[in-house]
Amino acid sequence: MDKYITDEIQLSRKFGSAIPPLRVFNLETFGLDRETFLRDLRPTFSVLHLDPYDAKRAKVDLLKRRLPQHTDRLNGFLGNYYANKEDLAAIYDIISELEDVDRNELDRIGMTGRRKRSVARFNLLRAAHKWNLERVSAEQFRQNVAPGDPRALVRVFHEMETMVTDHPQVRHLMECFAELVRERHPDCKSLRMNVHQMFVFADILSGGDNAPEGIHQDGADYIVSALVIERAGIVGGESIVYAPDKKTEYVRRTLAEGEGIFQSDRHLWHYVTQIRENPGALPDYGHRSILGFDMDIVP
Repeated sequence: MDKYITDEIQLSRKFGSAIPPLRVFNLETFGLDRETFLRDLRPTFSVLHLDPYDAKRAKVDLLKRRLPQHTDRLNGFLGNYYANKEDLAAIYDIISELEDVDRNELDRIGMTGRRKRSVARFNLLRAAHKWNLERVSAEQFRQNVAPGDPRALVRVFHEMETMVTDHPQVRHLMECFAELVRERHPDCKSLRMNVHQMFVFADILSGGDNAPEGIHQDGADYIVSALVIERAGIVGGESIVYAPDKKTEYVRRTLAEGEGIFQSDRHLWHYVTQIRENPGALPDYGHRSILGFDMDIVP
C-alpha cells in the first residue's frame, strides 16, 4: 500500500499520545486508478432511491421540539412510523396542537428529499491467504447504537445494484479494508461488512445534511465513514474525527474526490458538516456522493 495522507502514527506524534487506528487515504493508497474508478462509479448514484427515514425523523424531531410534553409518545410512535405500521394520522391530535407557522414547517419537511441511498451486506471469510466475499441480504438494517437513537431502529433500504458491488475495484477495496482490520487483529478470520452508497443534495433553498445525528459513532468495530466519489457545486462537507472526549479534533479535512477516512469506530467519533450550494459554481445545484463501509469482527 502507498503512503497515507495521514495516519495514527503521524497523529500520535503530533498529539503526544497513542491514537487508535485513523487513516486518511486516497484511491492510489490501495493501488487503484482514481480516474477510472470515479468515472465508473459516478453514474451509479443516479439510480438510487430517496431515503424516506430522513423526513420521518425530522418531522418527529420538530414535533418534540415544539410540543415536548408529548416526547414519550412520539418516541414510541417513531418505531411504528419507520416500520410503516403507523402514519401521521395516528398522532393527528398532537399535530392539531401546532401553531400555524409550525404546521407549515412540518408540511415542508420531506417535500424535496435531500438524501438518496442503498446498502449491501457481505460476509468475509479469510482462507488460503485471501478474503472470500459472500453477499447476503441487507433487508433489515439497524445500527448498534444507544437505545433512543433512531439509527437503532430497523430500516429497510433498497439493495445496492450489482453494477457497484460486482465492480472489481470495489471488491478490491473491500479486501484492502479487511486487511486493515486484520493488521490490528491478526487472528481475525471473519468479518461482516455493510457497504453504503449515499448521495446528498443541496440547492439555494436548503442545505444537505450529511450527519443529522450530529457527532456520532456508527456502532461498528471499524468504518470508512466516507470515500468521496463526487462533490460538485457545493461548499462545506468537512469530515471531522474526534478523540474519545468528543472535543479534541484529530482530523478536519474536506475530502476530495477519491479520498476517504478509515477509523476505529469504538474509540473515535466523527461528524460531517452540512453542504451548501455554491452559487458561483456549476451545476445549478450541489451534491456529494460517497461510499461508506462498516466492519465488524465476527468471533
